Amino acid sequence: MPSSNPIDKILHHVLSLSLAPLVGACGIDTDGFTSVACGSTGAPPYLAGIEPGDPADYIELRELLAPTGTGTRTLDSVGVKCAGATDRPACEEKIAAATSSRGFSLGECIGSCPSHVLIVSTGDEVLVLDAKDEVRAWLGPVNTPADAVLAASLEDYSVRCDHPDEGGVRPAGDAYEVLATRHTKICDPVERTLYVLAVGEGGVQELESEVIASESGVCIGRRPAGLQRTAGRGATRVGAYFANVAQLEAASVWAFEALARELVQHRAPRPLVERARLAGRDEVRHARLMRRLSARYGGRWEPPRVEPRPVRSLEDLAIDNAAEGCVRETYGALVGTWQGRCARDPLVRRVMTRIARDEVRHAKLSWALDAWLRPRLSPAERRRVEEARRAALAGLEEEARRGVDPALVAHAGVPDEQASRALSRNFAEALAASGHQVGI
Repeated sequence: MPSSNPIDKILHHVLSLSLAPLVGACGIDTDGFTSVACGSTGAPPYLAGIEPGDPADYIELRELLAPTGTGTRTLDSVGVKCAGATDRPACEEKIAAATSSRGFSLGECIGSCPSHVLIVSTGDEVLVLDAKDEVRAWLGPVNTPADAVLAASLEDYSVRCDHPDEGGVRPAGDAYEVLATRHTKICDPVERTLYVLAVGEGGVQELESEVIASESGVCIGRRPAGLQRTAGRGATRVGAYFANVAQLEAASVWAFEALARELVQHRAPRPLVERARLAGRDEVRHARLMRRLSARYGGRWEPPRVEPRPVRSLEDLAIDNAAEGCVRETYGALVGTWQGRCARDPLVRRVMTRIARDEVRHAKLSWALDAWLRPRLSPAERRRVEEARRAALAGLEEEARRGVDPALVAHAGVPDEQASRALSRNFAEALAASGHQVGI
């Protein structure tokens, strides 16, 4: 039964139905965290910027190289050795000889677990802190970002340096929030979880958590007949993903140019022809934006290869439009909207939001074209069009069951398997409720 709802209302309903049950499932927003710079050892410089409860002349962090403590190496230090000592040589000898047979871990410990000690000199006194409780008590109130990072690390959380999506700190009232990770499964499968930690007078508390663990939902843009696909490549999974999407967007330019020519041949209304041409110009811009995102993540984009095809019949045109336009392109607008909300990279969010708005307009063209084509087809032809639509919907549901690379979920905002299943299911139900047909 034809729907009396305008396409705008139908698309709004589809978006609301698909996204509303998953509000808050986009993961942790890492904006506002200041990343932690790596020290010379590749780990956070735990001591730079700390303010212990009792001031010290010199603080040194050492790693124990043997269980007995007979070998050590210095990882970090601040202050001047024995600056306030009355007998400086004796103080320096104490520091050189300081060691322990136990030590404490910093950050997450899996498998081999390095042990550490803190050497603290104040005046003539030299302390060896070799237990977490001792270090926590010595640190005292959390007054600086460095204090917060050290406190979180003492609780077995890893604060990754030079990695703003998995390690950082930001002020939160009288305390701090720390972005950190920890493995929550180490086999079948390996799983890491990202946390936002509150670090302050109450110790270290978990505020938010998100598991950070194939490609799904890559259907923004209309694919032309005769497209010869090549896999996107890149130095990273995200770069290869955007290289692949860039190729699809560039291929969509061909698709809309061919569609405009075919509509002219079939004497379609001029507004449909002009909208197809305008969509082609949109796709030129989309491809350029995707190439930039691909390059940002080390992707290598290849132009699409499209084999020229003769003008299609109205039935072939309707079948392609039902699958590529009414299903995949409309669904692509949903996925783009999701990515515009959920990608951690602010640039990706802005680009995908912009592209999704255009894709909604392209989806409206597809439905308008569907409404123009249907009355011109025989009952048997209309049945074949409907079969193509159902097959395309089934294809989306199959794609939704594939695993999704965690890097794509995090950086590109690609829906994970749970979200993809909900999106594809609600999308199919919304189309069924709309009666599949809308007017120009």
